[in-house]
Amino acid sequence: MVLQMIEAQAAPISAAALTHATGLHENTVRGHLEQLLADGYIVREREESSGRGRPAWLWRAVAQDPESPYAALAGVLAETLARTGADPARQAREAGRSWGRELAARRTRTAAGPREAVIDAMREQGFAPEDTGDDVLLRRCPLMEAASRHPTIICAVHQGIIDGVLQAQGQRADSVLEPFSAPGVCTLHLAVAP
Repeated sequence: MVLQMIEAQAAPISAAALTHATGLHENTVRGHLEQLLADGYIVREREESSGRGRPAWLWRAVAQDPESPYAALAGVLAETLARTGADPARQAREAGRSWGRELAARRTRTAAGPREAVIDAMREQGFAPEDTGDDVLLRRCPLMEAASRHPTIICAVHQGIIDGVLQAQGQRADSVLEPFSAPGVCTLHLAVAP
């Protein structure tokens, strides 16, 4: 019921609004929200500050798009690179860097900084990133089927995308992508110099 309520909203919704709309106790709603977040169905973001006090969390559903028709192509390309490449992981990461720089160049919205640029790029590519403050949790993989068969190559491409976005922001690539760090999650350790 909580997930359907969040999915029905055109904009992110607060826990207080969900409590009111569902008639459930606030602690029950919060428990559902934490579980939905952990399972990758929703993401949270801070409400814009409008005065004193800490802004509330807002919740929105992660779009569950059907698998991309290019996912199978990614799998075939990864298979070919694994079979024929001299150093498949290095080549995959370099391809990802090119892609990341291209993604950064095509952006029409300017990010507040390098960290936000990476998070925005990963969101646009379908990773459902959640910024925890320390790390960025990537809760979806748009190429999960290919990544499960060829994690070294697909995950190297994803690391390369991050590197490329950072390079386009004038930052050295100072990030580590930890694939499958938890069920349904990859963790991005992203340290960006101020």
